[in-house]
Amino acid sequence: MVKEQTKLSILLVEDNEDDVLIAQRAFKEFTVISEVSVAHDGQEALDMLYAAGRYSAAKPLRPSMILLDITLPLMDGMAVLKKLKADQTLRGIPVIMLTTSSRHEDIVRCYENGAASYITKPASLEEFLELARKFEMYWVSVSKLPV
Repeated sequence: MVKEQTKLSILLVEDNEDDVLIAQRAFKEFTVISEVSVAHDGQEALDMLYAAGRYSAAKPLRPSMILLDITLPLMDGMAVLKKLKADQTLRGIPVIMLTTSSRHEDIVRCYENGAASYITKPASLEEFLELARKFEMYWVSVSKLPV
């Protein structure tokens, strides 16, 4: 049994609905993940985190971590990452870039702007499930989060 304080809440910022469904299915298998919220673009993610726009009646979202795609509509992942890391109240949330890009320039820019990790999206559900297992092991068993 996993202790309550080790439960993770995740904000997944992803515009590809197939990738969202695959991620939700993969994370559903793990008892350490208590909630996966989804934003379909960068602006929606910020609105959820700041309780702005259509989320103004909600409490500001404070996930354990953020999985962020680089290529997003309205505001790309790099702009979101920069805003998060410039904000005193949000900069402590680990941001894991989860993207199809394996370009060296993207990797370097993400780390320079404060990303905690950079992961290239797997192509298949089976590979994503394996990645999710490793992800869970690292972020729960190895790494310590400020939650």
